[in-house]
Amino acid sequence: MTISPLVLNFLSAGALLLGLLICFFGYRIFRFVLAVAGFIIGASFIAGYGFSLTEGKEILVILIAGIAGGLIFAAILLFLYSAGVFLVGAIFGILLFFGIFGELNIDMGPILYIVPALAGGILALLLQRFMIILITSFTGAWAAVMGTLYFVSSNFNPLSPELINSIGENQTYRILFSWLALGILGFVIQYIIFPKKEEQTSALEPSSEQDDSN
Repeated sequence: MTISPLVLNFLSAGALLLGLLICFFGYRIFRFVLAVAGFIIGASFIAGYGFSLTEGKEILVILIAGIAGGLIFAAILLFLYSAGVFLVGAIFGILLFFGIFGELNIDMGPILYIVPALAGGILALLLQRFMIILITSFTGAWAAVMGTLYFVSSNFNPLSPELINSIGENQTYRILFSWLALGILGFVIQYIIFPKKEEQTSALEPSSEQDDSN
């Protein structure tokens, strides 16, 4: 299916803005991130199933079903917080696993993706703060970098699964370097700078004991 440049520009702008927000504030707005992730997963799954079922003939029905499915999945992840954390960690583990073996040109069977999914999900539950900041920083950075790159050089489809293979080697290195740099910056800001500011703010607030003594 061909996507018009206007739609890609709109999606790229959204990816850039949302990516920066998630990269630098992901831990603080993680419930919002869960809702967005749930909506995307639900809408994609339901719309894709409806498209294959109707062979793309009922676009309006597919669109409505996709939106409804997205809202349902968003509500599920929003209210089942632990399940949402596990799912985000599992997806992160799969993407990391896929990226490493993809770069090594090693074909792995789908069944093997269960291992990184379980590992990522369990780690996200055990080390929630660290993993949420890590995942949101680098996920947001990737979305922001891809959104920016499309505006600078619209010579690729950011939604294509063959993205890395469709662009030049130099451009690939620029993408990876920019992604790592922005992801590390987002992680540092979320993990180190923001908590210190919160501690300083709480330290300036008078304690309840002092209030009672006064």
